[in-house]
Amino acid sequence: MCREIAAALRNSSVAALTTSTMFSLGTDAPTVRPSFTFRNPIAAGADPWIIRHGGYYYWCLSEKDLGVAVYRSSSLTSLGEKHVVWRAPARGPYSAQIWAPELHWLDGRWYIYLAASNGENETHRIVVLESGGDDPTQPFHFKSELYTGDDFAGRTNNRWAIDGTILELEGRRYLLWSGWADERDEQWLYIAPMANPWTLSAARVRVCANDDYLWERVGETRRGRGLNEGPQVLRRDGRVFVVYSCSGSWEATYKLGLLELAPSGDPLCPAAWRKHSDPVFQSKVSDACGVGHCSFTQSPDGAEDWMIFHSKVSPVHGWKRVIRAQPFSWSEEGRPHFGHLVRFPIARPSGDTRMPSTTQIPIMIESVRVERGANEASGEPVVAS
Repeated sequence: MCREIAAALRNSSVAALTTSTMFSLGTDAPTVRPSFTFRNPIAAGADPWIIRHGGYYYWCLSEKDLGVAVYRSSSLTSLGEKHVVWRAPARGPYSAQIWAPELHWLDGRWYIYLAASNGENETHRIVVLESGGDDPTQPFHFKSELYTGDDFAGRTNNRWAIDGTILELEGRRYLLWSGWADERDEQWLYIAPMANPWTLSAARVRVCANDDYLWERVGETRRGRGLNEGPQVLRRDGRVFVVYSCSGSWEATYKLGLLELAPSGDPLCPAAWRKHSDPVFQSKVSDACGVGHCSFTQSPDGAEDWMIFHSKVSPVHGWKRVIRAQPFSWSEEGRPHFGHLVRFPIARPSGDTRMPSTTQIPIMIESVRVERGANEASGEPVVAS
């Protein structure tokens, strides 16, 4: 039976075994030899970003809200070597609450997009860091603050912005992010074209409403405000998707939704985006709920598609989160199929020849993101096996 399960997980006829198929094995699924599997969570943290380049996986994470760390690993199931590549200044507009950094290789150089503030949430802006060379584990320097407001000519009243990511389409580059329309704490998805990796070239456009469906609202109630954040681009066979996070990140109801760009559609035209009516990934399991803020990569041999995401460790409101990885597949209609959160051991990514660890790794879970005046929670030890 173990061989049959391992063979199914390695079946190259699909991009990855669907998680719904995994669950059909039941919670009492037979144990597969450890050399074939790994177990989530793989690390403490939130808002995970991963990119594969030059035979390595590079993880980009906030360093205790006061900097950025890049990890280099030969496997997508472990962070690998840690390198703190930028530390926030002691004071000023970019000195605190460093959230959701992303590492991108653009125009022959590495850039990191992150959100930073002066310690007050309402001052969050998107900042660009630039590398000094072609090694992303070496120090980065401040390059610019992006203007994400509506007065593009005068550059007045820059607006709250977090979760910046890049979309490249038909020779043009765009920034997608989550922002406020004005001073009110209401998050929408925005997009704008880019002149270069550190400058936008036109005013922002709101992509869609943030409350089309009850499941997008905080608490999934009519009284809760709509909240969209964490946009991530996913492409396949010429189709362009944006997977976004919604509801409250501090709640068990946090989840993933899906937008799709119409064929040959203009990403700056809101009417070109179609929002799917149901969440594409969610979990309300007590110790693995509030799933969201994902990124995507492939197995070392390119045969499988994988999603990296975080989950809460408790349904209690707060930001104690861990990082998980699991494969996903594609539906017959050509949309991503993420299935369910997998709780038992998962087959290691196809082509991963790294020897598995035989020791338990202690994980300190911290509240990485502090929002809406909340205080940072203290660490809580958890063991990942």
